[in-house]
Amino acid sequence: MIEPVIHFPFLDFDIVPPGVDLVAEVRTLNEAGVEIPWAWVLSRKPLNRENQPQGALTFGVYNDVGVLEWAVEMESYVPATGTRSTWSDYFLAGLDETSIPPHAEVPVETVYAAVAEFLVTGQRPTCVEWQEAASLLSRFE
Repeated sequence: MIEPVIHFPFLDFDIVPPGVDLVAEVRTLNEAGVEIPWAWVLSRKPLNRENQPQGALTFGVYNDVGVLEWAVEMESYVPATGTRSTWSDYFLAGLDETSIPPHAEVPVETVYAAVAEFLVTGQRPTCVEWQEAASLLSRFE
């Protein structure tokens, strides 16, 4: 049996099989009523030290809201219209806790639109206006 693509916390364009609609898979999971916030990290190519710098879109869903974060190397961005002024925790593929910076929370439909755009362009989604995110170090100050 092949694991559903949404069971992988780190996704790249090659992991998503042809014919699989990642947005539809995430939407189906979310509409079933998730009990914890789910998140994934999506990139064009696998993330590792040998790759050239590339952007990665962290996205998550939690019923009617979700989160977006764009990162390139040590720089991180969240939606300029994002809500929730505190850090939050989402769970990568529903398992491993990950910290989400303030102002990353947006309506879930915005998450779906951003992921769909990224899957087409491979670039930071333009359907969202971005601002610099708080540093992870600030969470522990």
